[in-house]
Amino acid sequence: MEQLFLFLFCVPLFFLCLRRFLHPYPTTKLPPGPTGLPIIGSLLELGSGPHESLYKLAKIHGPLMTLRLGSVTTIVASSPETAKEILQKHDQTFSGRTVPDVVTVQPNPEGTLAWTPGDQRWRNRRRICTTQMFNNQSLDSLQHLRHEKVGQLIAHIRKHCEWGRPVDIGQLAFATTLNLVSNTIFSIDMVDQNFNSAQEFKDLVWRIMEDAAKPNLSDYFPILRRFDLQGVRRHIVPAYRRMHEIFDDVIGKRLKARASDKMSRTGDFLDVLLDQCEGEGSDFNLKNIKPLILDLFIAGSDTSAITTEWAMTELLRNPQVMHKARNELVEIIGTEQSVKESDVGRLPYLQAVVKETLRLHPAAPLLLPYKAQNDVEVCGFTSTKGQ
Repeated sequence: MEQLFLFLFCVPLFFLCLRRFLHPYPTTKLPPGPTGLPIIGSLLELGSGPHESLYKLAKIHGPLMTLRLGSVTTIVASSPETAKEILQKHDQTFSGRTVPDVVTVQPNPEGTLAWTPGDQRWRNRRRICTTQMFNNQSLDSLQHLRHEKVGQLIAHIRKHCEWGRPVDIGQLAFATTLNLVSNTIFSIDMVDQNFNSAQEFKDLVWRIMEDAAKPNLSDYFPILRRFDLQGVRRHIVPAYRRMHEIFDDVIGKRLKARASDKMSRTGDFLDVLLDQCEGEGSDFNLKNIKPLILDLFIAGSDTSAITTEWAMTELLRNPQVMHKARNELVEIIGTEQSVKESDVGRLPYLQAVVKETLRLHPAAPLLLPYKAQNDVEVCGFTSTKGQ
């Protein structure tokens, strides 16, 4: 078995090296960068903290540099000037996406928001999310829901303190944000108030996030995708399918309610998507709205939970900071009432704690990769189509 695995791994690499020998890298003026090792390029230089490694490399090679990651040529921008050049001046040219292998194996991957290229479908999805979910009116209307869920979280922690039991802040924050997202989209809780039930849903979301974050040979050596050498695809596909089954169940119940009572509208994001599906000439349908919903769950749950956990960790590491933050809360809010969103503007030290947490431990330190649709010159260097 080991010999077969070695054979399957070495044969594609042989042909990859042969291809590079016969068709060397183009002679276009790419930005400078590390030379890297044969075959694997600079993969080993990324380490466990890619954003930190890229920062160190940028200090050597400049704010715009070229990395060879396996057989993939990547250009990294790491300064405000280069980012503005790419994301503003040449935003249409860099509107493509390099889609990871783990994303392509989910059902109807073309329905995602995060990985869809900047075409009309992407604009439609972004418009719906911006106008129906992230506008000020929608956010203000859900303020009571956020207060309710945070209150449940605090009550749960207080109960465990009285019992002398430990709590996992990261898991509780993750479950709370899951409920916030699920209420915004479906108007239901996916996790009960005691944070016990719906463990399956939490595990599925967590598995997808973990697998999607793993470095995958299939992304750095596309010729190896069919072999799935790390088994990432085999591991994540069942989670995708089960998540879509859960969404099918929720959507099915909503469709029955809408069919039995045409006035039955909760006004949540699912109703908005279903209305879009029923619109004439719409590119929305019951299949391609599920990847969009999954995107919102992943993006909304992961970042908030990680930031909350790191904030608590840093406060415990720095008792003097926690003491100052607590004193500010006592002086401005008092001990008889809870903090409201409207109070945040009066809590500058608490805001500083959150901002410093985001600086030290950014939940998403790297943007999703962009891909050039055509050859383009950026800051005096050339990015070819597909980079």
